[in-house]
Amino acid sequence: MPLIGAHVDSSGGLHLSFERAKAMGAEAIQVHPTPPGFWGSPKLDDTRISTFKEAAAKHGKPPFYFHAVYLINLAGDDPTMRQRSESTLTGYLKAADELGVNGVIFHTGSHKGAGFDVRLPSILEHIRKVLERAAPKSARLLIENNAGLGGCVGARFEEIARMLDGLHDPRVGVCFDTCHAFASGYDERTPADVTKTVDELDRVVGLKHVDVIHCNDSVTGLASNRDRHANIGEGQIGEGGFRALLHEPRLARLPFILEVPGAGDGPDAAQVATLRRLASS
Repeated sequence: MPLIGAHVDSSGGLHLSFERAKAMGAEAIQVHPTPPGFWGSPKLDDTRISTFKEAAAKHGKPPFYFHAVYLINLAGDDPTMRQRSESTLTGYLKAADELGVNGVIFHTGSHKGAGFDVRLPSILEHIRKVLERAAPKSARLLIENNAGLGGCVGARFEEIARMLDGLHDPRVGVCFDTCHAFASGYDERTPADVTKTVDELDRVVGLKHVDVIHCNDSVTGLASNRDRHANIGEGQIGEGGFRALLHEPRLARLPFILEVPGAGDGPDAAQVATLRRLASS
């Protein structure tokens, strides 16, 4: 059975997220170490690092991921914005590596109509600089697939594959979001749909590059290009789709991390229990 995880509140200190995850039954953790709607990278000192590592060890070092701020855009035509995005992502990856966190998940951004082919060289250049500046020893940089609205990069598996091929760096991987994939036209509602989508993901991107799954149902329909998360079984993918995803043997090694709304404040024990029930049925 895959590990079932959740996005967890880290306010008051990153080390507190371990107890919060445990309280909801989550076996893998994602946090926003800084407010997602504001520029900034995690600020660390020796005390914060040792406190975090002690908490991680106490809780058995579960898979742990940072989600970078939503403002990042490495694909736009504004050089100031791109440079700020590069610096922020560098700070995130450096902090993740210092803490022993598995990786940093990020959205590449939008080409704003210029086209993926036009912006790809610039995207690759900035990601290379992030890796060069952060020089991570173990933390990985994880490109998340996108829902596809407004020229956002990475909605199609082919775009992610071209970024990976262009970088050819083992420190870069992929976060697969179920809602975003569905919104981009990859069906996941039945076992047959799931098999076909995972086949496509493996053929185009390569499952060896996928580190983690964002597990979200979708408010809007197939190929809607809308990024709107629903609780598991309450959206367009449905319980049958998630049961098939959780039982897909090729995904069994990956943590499934919930980002759903829960009762309104994000993932909770009830949503974790729903996913676990589907995984064991």
